[in-house]
Amino acid sequence: MSGQADLGALGPGAISIIAELADDRVCSVRVRSSRPVHLTRLFLGRPAAEIPPLAARLFSLCGLSHAFAAARAIAAARGEQQRAAPQNLVALDCERLAETLRALASMAEDAIPPATLREAMALTRELAAAQSRDHRNIAARLRAETAALGLPADPARAAPAPETPFGRLWRELERGPMIAATAPDALRAEDDASALEGIRTQGESFAAAPSIAGRAPETGAFARHWRETELPRGALCARFRARMIDLAQLLARLESASPEDESRSAAFATREAYCALETSRGELYHWVRLTPDDRIENYAIVAPTEWNFHPAGPFVAALLGARVPRAEATQTITRLAGLFDPCVAFRVEVRDAAYA
Repeated sequence: MSGQADLGALGPGAISIIAELADDRVCSVRVRSSRPVHLTRLFLGRPAAEIPPLAARLFSLCGLSHAFAAARAIAAARGEQQRAAPQNLVALDCERLAETLRALASMAEDAIPPATLREAMALTRELAAAQSRDHRNIAARLRAETAALGLPADPARAAPAPETPFGRLWRELERGPMIAATAPDALRAEDDASALEGIRTQGESFAAAPSIAGRAPETGAFARHWRETELPRGALCARFRARMIDLAQLLARLESASPEDESRSAAFATREAYCALETSRGELYHWVRLTPDDRIENYAIVAPTEWNFHPAGPFVAALLGARVPRAEATQTITRLAGLFDPCVAFRVEVRDAAYA
């Protein structure tokens, strides 16, 4: 994902961010998404068994997570109980780790040697497919690669080493403009009922811009780990630290070969159910209604990006009112957007307010 990408060239599946500044302060933020939410129409009428592999193909980022959530939602709608195989949970952790690395690498721009990143990504794929006897060895190699990138053993307490790619990015974030960090309104398991009610009653319009009345819920690494960060350092450093904490926790789980099933699934009515699954970017929802002959009658997906980049959501709230020098505004806003990590490309445009 790149803050420099051209929205017109990208076509469907991009986010446009327009920020207006007055006296070096962000006074307006507009977020527009061309990310398609109607792809689930391709599921309608198909046999339910076709949906998990189709979801994995349609959503190339976090494809395993989409397939897993689809299978869980369909099983719940059938009234079946599913127990995830440990290796499938390992694969989900590997996908989360790879997506987090990919996002941080895009922020570090040219700081991370391509060969180092390729090796780390290859190890996540190797680990996802590994037999148990090879698991610990591959996990140890992955730990060494992430350490070379600068991941501390305990990122909640230590900053990355200065000479590493993550360390150089950390120093740049520390030296950059200070955007205040506040506790997020985290999307929680207790919100499932509200989210599912929105999906059932509003369909694609809710999937495009999910909301809960009176709130601006956030999901993802910062929502999970903000208490372990240092908010006084500002939003950029706190959110970067949350990403490193996420990486460290995933590595520890992979090294101990003790994956956790963090999904939730339940039936709300006859042949209707959902699955919520934690991914690198946050909470992913799949909802399904089946026909009596086990075909898809209705289907909806709400991805983390739609919560975080809602036009009145947490990204906008984090940026509004921030004091950012005009010369540094594009880079700073791009970095903040990168730390929210949308699953599509994005473009940042900074303008002077008309009344300034």
